[in-house]
Amino acid sequence: MINEIQNSCETLKLQGVLQSYQSIANECGKLNAGYSEYLEQLLKYELQQRELRAREIVLKMAGFPILKTLDNFDFSSSNINQLQVQELASLSFITKNENVIFIGSPGTGKTHLAISLGYLATQKRIKAKFITVAELMLQMEVAKSQNRVSNFISKTVSHPSVLILDEFGYVKLNEEQANFMFLLVNKRYETGSIIITSNLTFSQWQGVLNNDEALTAAIMDRLIHHSHIRPLS
Repeated sequence: MINEIQNSCETLKLQGVLQSYQSIANECGKLNAGYSEYLEQLLKYELQQRELRAREIVLKMAGFPILKTLDNFDFSSSNINQLQVQELASLSFITKNENVIFIGSPGTGKTHLAISLGYLATQKRIKAKFITVAELMLQMEVAKSQNRVSNFISKTVSHPSVLILDEFGYVKLNEEQANFMFLLVNKRYETGSIIITSNLTFSQWQGVLNNDEALTAAIMDRLIHHSHIRPLS
């Protein structure tokens, strides 16, 4: 009987039921619960486990280098408006395809806040992707050398609901990289959210984007429109 239950659960991919059917049966027996209540508790546990596994998968796919949350962000040592951050934590900016831009000197908590918002998204099973701009450009070049740029754009640029680009400004981009940055921002414009962190003020961005004035203006126009700009110091 036990083997048949196990085989059926494995065939139907009911891992939660397989893990809990005996313990829940024992508990329901102690409470003199009926069959309907037992089934309800069993299915409830299965759904909870599926939700947990789904969150774990989305979190793993996000690629965070370390887990950060808003609970352990020290607002007392930052000038950022805590209420504005809490408003962002509602994640309504993602459903509206809006962007978030954190600007500040190194060590002010930009990456911490970006990861925290991304983590909140994964806990609601919203697809997120974290990547530094330098790593993004490296992966783009590898994809180009392997003739799979379209696949790379689809998987990395278009697929996540919120794309987190960390450390914009630490590496100056050449012409091809700057053009790719425009392609990325343009492709996600009003279709997907971007969270970007930068140690540079907007007036310094042109120096990063191959000193291309027109390209910089085009990127900033699309990125800043429908955006939440949050300076830190």
